[in-house]
Amino acid sequence: MKKHNIMIPKPRSNFVKIECESCQETMILYTYSTKTIQCKSCNAELVINTGGHAKILGKIIETMD
Repeated sequence: MKKHNIMIPKPRSNFVKIECESCQETMILYTYSTKTIQCKSCNAELVINTGGHAKILGKIIETMD
């Protein structure tokens, strides 16, 4: 009996390291955010909830796998 390769789908969401455009503070956030996220130091909006894949306003530095 042959074993079949079981394909496991890769998730469409992941964690990203985002830098604030105003103050250069970095945060690690989820790409499918359920709420608007603001920078801790300057209160600028970094992520806006769109009901699915979040709109990222900051600069993406790195994608975490």
